[in-house]
Parts: sequence; C-alpha cells; structure tokens
Amino acid sequence: MDPYPDPTCVGPVHDGGYEGQCCYKVHCAAPVDGACPAAAEAAPHLDGLPPGSGSCMCDGDGEGGAESILGPYANRAASDPASCCYLVGHISCEGRPLLVRGEPRLAPLARGPSAWAHTDLRRFERALADIDVRALPPAARRELARRWAERGRSEHASVASFGRFALGLMALGAPPQLLEAAHRAAVDEVRHARIALAIASLYAGEPVGVGPLPLRGALDDTGSLEELTLATVVEGCVGETLSAIEAEVAAQAAEAPAVRMALQAIARDEARHAELAWAFVRWAVAVGGAGLRERVAATFARALDALDHARSAPAPAGADFPSTHGFVPPAELHLLRQQAVADVLRPAVAALVASHVSSTDREFSSERGHALLSGGATYLST
Repeated sequence: MDPYPDPTCVGPVHDGGYEGQCCYKVHCAAPVDGACPAAAEAAPHLDGLPPGSGSCMCDGDGEGGAESILGPYANRAASDPASCCYLVGHISCEGRPLLVRGEPRLAPLARGPSAWAHTDLRRFERALADIDVRALPPAARRELARRWAERGRSEHASVASFGRFALGLMALGAPPQLLEAAHRAAVDEVRHARIALAIASLYAGEPVGVGPLPLRGALDDTGSLEELTLATVVEGCVGETLSAIEAEVAAQAAEAPAVRMALQAIARDEARHAELAWAFVRWAVAVGGAGLRERVAATFARALDALDHARSAPAPAGADFPSTHGFVPPAELHLLRQQAVADVLRPAVAALVASHVSSTDREFSSERGHALLSGGATYLST
C-alpha cells in the first residue's frame, strides 16, 4: 500500500446545518485478521472518529462533497503496529447528531402542508407573523429558508439521538433522574425542530417540513458504558455546551423578535442538555473507575485540540446578511468557539477529570451539572 497522503479539505463550503468544507484527518488501526479492512468496513476499528459536537463525519451522499473514509493506506511510521491508515472526512455540524456507524442521519425535507411547519407557541407565532420578509431580496429569503430548514433537520434528528441515549441509559442501569432528563431533552428537540421549520417556512413562503427519518441500523447497539460515555463527552459535554453558547450569541444579534425568542429558548434548553451530559459522564466515571476516567480525559483532549486547531470556514458568497437573522458569521463563530474552549470547556474538563468521586457521588445532581457549567453561564451573560 502507498503511505497515506497529506490530508486536505475538499468539496463545497456548507453554511447551514453543516459548515465549512469536508476536511480529512488521519486515523490508523491495527490489521484485522492480518489484513487492512476496506474503507467501507473500517469505521468500527478506528479510534477517535467524530461523534458530533461541532464535528461530524462527512456524508458520502453529498453533505461534505466527498466520501467519509478513504483508504487503506500504509502508515508513514513503518514500525507503528497501527499499520492500516485511513483519511476520515470531518465537517462542522450543529446540534446533537443521530449517528449510525459514525455518519449523521437526517430526514429529507418535505414541501407542502406539514405539522412540523407550525408550533403551538402562541406568542412565538404572533411574533413570527410580524416579520416582513418582503424587505429581503429573493435570494436572501431563499438562503435563510435553506439554512433554517437545515437547522430544523438537525434538531429533528436530535430527537432520535436522545431517544437512543435514553435506551442506553436503561441498558446501563443509570439513575432514574438521568432517564427523566433524557426524555425531557427529546421533547425539547421536537419543539426546536418545529420552531426552526416554522421560521424556514416563513422565509420560503411555503410550508417546510421533514419526511421519515431513516433508522436502519440506528438501534442495533445502544453501546457499552465506555462507548456511550465517550460519545456523550463529544456530542453532549462539548457539542451542546458550544450549541448553548452559540445560540445565545446568535440571539443577541437577531433583530426579529421571533428569531430572538427562538434562539433564546434553544440556548436555555441546550444548556440543560449540556448539564445532563456532564452529569452522566460524572456518574459513568464513578461507575467505570480509573480506566474510563483516563479514556474520558483523552477523548476530551482530542476534541478540544481539534477545536483549537480548526480553521475558520470562509464565508460563502452573498452570506453577509444572516447575522441579524439567527446565524453567527463563520469568522466570528470560529473565534467564539475558541474562546468558549478556553473559558468554559477546559476549566470544566479539568474539574471533572481531577475530581475524586466517592460512592455517595454516584447519584445524579442537577446542581453539580450546573456547577460544571457555571463558567458557561457567566460567559453567556457577558
């Protein structure tokens, strides 16, 4: 085999539910039964694949404009036992994705009458009706409709992600408070999806909903304690903490009251979802012991280092308008994430990993989860 080539970023620049280009990273593993698996079969053998929280695997059907995994290639370090190397495409993504074998699943958009295009929130619906989209050029309306629709698809998929998380909690015998919080989070995501799709429908001038979500393979395995914990580290502790901060910042810039109300509600809910993630990881580490604690620390380190070294996505042509309509411009989003990593996530990780958990600390505590996010709450208020 040829040694792996230098990773590159390829394909179109996305700026909706997915942001930036598909950028490849190198992942290596030991041979399986003396041979390197084909790219299509490699995912279960690779460590550190992106389970969300600002980094999803590129979708071979076009989200990143590239195949998710390329290879196998030979390791440049010939003495490394992880001699099977692959280029894995990563792309920035919103929300807590539903991942199946490392790739995000989203329902297709559906045009025409749909219950997803409306909410039962009267104050929000009145504020939404007050937005005069005629003041926007047609191209701007189409772009905002597309971006809010993609946000709605991501929130819709998060409903299933929390449903699967709840099943994983039951399989592990987790405390009931964690299970209750997981189901409340799924209901939150239903509301987020309806809000986002209602806004998309306004900009589109027609109802925008979602079709059936393909779930084949999604429930094949709810995961071991280690698998569920490490996925929650990235999808929940990192991803939903960032989502809460980003939604609050976007809300502050939003001019339309309906958009501001929507993003403020999403920010509050995402902060609670992040608290759930931190609380679950703390409980899991107490149950799993020192070995799991080390894996958690390593996973946090990889996720935060990836955010530190991420490049700012270039702004798409004609995308100078959305900052007042619910989207943080790419350059500002890049700086915001770096600041959040330094001011919120790294201190919270240090507190979690360094803590010595006694047997009395194995119960869920929303106050403990809130304390881990106290830096984030301070950051949101500034």
